[in-house]
Amino acid sequence: MSAFLLCFAAWSAIALGMDRHHEDALGREGTARRQMHLRRAGWLVLALSLWLAARPSGEVPASLGVTAWTVALSVAALAVTAMVTWQPRRTPVAAGVALAAGLLAWAGGW
Repeated sequence: MSAFLLCFAAWSAIALGMDRHHEDALGREGTARRQMHLRRAGWLVLALSLWLAARPSGEVPASLGVTAWTVALSVAALAVTAMVTWQPRRTPVAAGVALAAGLLAWAGGW
């Protein structure tokens, strides 16, 4: 669960780092610096989610964690695509909630 939520937050940040999606979601053009920071933050959260998924635990081997992460990555990309297409104004809020929930889910062992 945490992998999906973190991937959703990351893909949202990457999408909001693009001119069109940033303007659709926030109603104004973003500065080049802000968009660059959003894209970098998105890639950082994706890397974090992969690292968390690849760490072997007592019950799940690393290979299975990476496989589950790949599925979460794909489903999250589809969900973000739908979100920025049909509900662009809600994307920043959904991304923030997903990030917080993903970190809490990871801390809780989900």
